[in-house]
Amino acid sequence: MLGDDFLSQEELDSLLQGLNEEENGDNKDSNVDIDSTVDMMGEIGNIAMGSGSTTLSTLLRKKVNIGSPESDIVKFKDIKTNFQDQQLVIIINYKKGLEGLNTFVLPAKMALIISNLMMGGDGNVEENAELDEISKSAVGEAMNQMMGSASTAMSEFLKTSVDITPPEIKILDFSSPDTVFPPLNTSEDEDIISIRFNMEIEGLTKTIFWQFIPLKFAKVVQDLMKKVMEEENKDSEVKPQNNINQNEPTHTPEIPNTRQQTQQVSQQPVQQQAPQPTQQYQYIPDDTNYSNPNIIQQGSEVTVNPVNFGEIDGNPPSMRSGEKVDLSKLQLLLDVPLEIKVELGRVNMSLREVLDLHQGSMIQLDKLAGEPLDIYANGKLIARGEVVVIEESFGIRITEIVSLKERLRTIK
Repeated sequence: MLGDDFLSQEELDSLLQGLNEEENGDNKDSNVDIDSTVDMMGEIGNIAMGSGSTTLSTLLRKKVNIGSPESDIVKFKDIKTNFQDQQLVIIINYKKGLEGLNTFVLPAKMALIISNLMMGGDGNVEENAELDEISKSAVGEAMNQMMGSASTAMSEFLKTSVDITPPEIKILDFSSPDTVFPPLNTSEDEDIISIRFNMEIEGLTKTIFWQFIPLKFAKVVQDLMKKVMEEENKDSEVKPQNNINQNEPTHTPEIPNTRQQTQQVSQQPVQQQAPQPTQQYQYIPDDTNYSNPNIIQQGSEVTVNPVNFGEIDGNPPSMRSGEKVDLSKLQLLLDVPLEIKVELGRVNMSLREVLDLHQGSMIQLDKLAGEPLDIYANGKLIARGEVVVIEESFGIRITEIVSLKERLRTIK
């Protein structure tokens, strides 16, 4: 030290070097965390798009392959520079389970092929064809079904219900300097995860489409994934302990005094009631130990069997009791016709309200938008699902099979 209040140049250099090392260490940890988030979103996108491609193949009646994604970090202000000419932009808003926006960018030619197939065409479009409102609507329906399936896949591995609003479709010409990329509720300098997918419609075309995810949205998904993994680890730790406890022999404590006393008391009413064959019950004093099943079995002439109500396990009684089922007889039941109905919703109305109905009247049902629809077989609830489009008809994709317990609760 040069003095009591001053540091030497060597000491100052040493302090500055230490601060730089700490800052570099923090940056490295931050970069590692961001890299893990980017990789995780790429994996989630791969799983979700795998489910979405299956749905899209069904809608287009053509095999659709979506390859493994490539993910990276870009600035929001730099997204626009990656595109040229006309592109179809799909904005997805998560309304349940997750909150935030995702944006997809699809080349115009691919959008035209999808809309052509959706409207019953062969997928061949002219080179100078342009996207119009009809094409946009057709692609919007396809993306709605595709992303609905993808959100269902996300629900399964996030262990929470994930739902989206109908996608917002925009046609943007990126060759124009006035074109503004759709907002993702982020600032110009904020980091965005960019995921690139290779997509192929069999026999027609190959192309690339993009997904853009705000980093803060990805971190919410990452936190949910960590919770799921922690719960799975806890379950895996508890199961071995339960198996060890089940393998240990159980020892029933002996209660000689109570047993002898109960036997003497219970034999007396049995001898008096023996001539009456219809009597099936014996008197047991209030101080009897009911937890020991051997107490009741001490009666020499009358046995009282307790009624056990087992858990409903979904199997027929004959299968639970070990009885054999004649499968040839069951085959006769397989041809019995059942009336399948899908219920959109219900509402109670007074007679006055019904008489006031006219063309254009609106009736609000008890079902919320996006809520699964009930599926009935001969009036009995059997499953729930969501509406899909199959060729030119509506269909329903089953998302839940109603358990036997729930079906029994509906019986009145």
